[in-house]
Amino acid sequence: MIGVEEYHSNPDYKHCEYVDGEVVELNWGTGPHSSIKANCCALVLNHVDTLDHGTVAAGLHCRLTVNGGIRFGQPDICVSFDPHIRPRNYLEGGPEFVIEIRSPDDTIRFRVRKLEEYFANGCKLAWLVSPEEHTVEVFTPLGHVQILGPGDTLDGGDVLPGLAVPVNEVFE
Repeated sequence: MIGVEEYHSNPDYKHCEYVDGEVVELNWGTGPHSSIKANCCALVLNHVDTLDHGTVAAGLHCRLTVNGGIRFGQPDICVSFDPHIRPRNYLEGGPEFVIEIRSPDDTIRFRVRKLEEYFANGCKLAWLVSPEEHTVEVFTPLGHVQILGPGDTLDGGDVLPGLAVPVNEVFE
């Protein structure tokens, strides 16, 4: 078990999450995972730039409170409207919007648990991208889930108004 200070100060933990005093190595996925991450980041970044506020980040550390304990999660991609995000090394709480991309070794249960932790800390919208199925599950804090596939269009809801992304573009 290590402390939060050691977690933040050790460069070996840069690409790891912190869960209940334990350092958890992230699964970096495959080539398709990386391409999808880049596509999603570009699509969301282009839209956020039109809003004139907000920060898009990949792998940003988010300090979460879960069952009274401290965790640091790293969503694949997130959008935050916190104006203090840049001076710190992490986001306090959950971002407003999260995209998680399933790796072959991930279970749906693992990814959904992470989304629930983000929602419990202020997240308002999440997309769970499944590369093998070419689907995107859209989650809201109230537990609503919508599965979209090729031919459907993702939207940013109230969090990112006007965002419209054809599911096909996520996987190109």
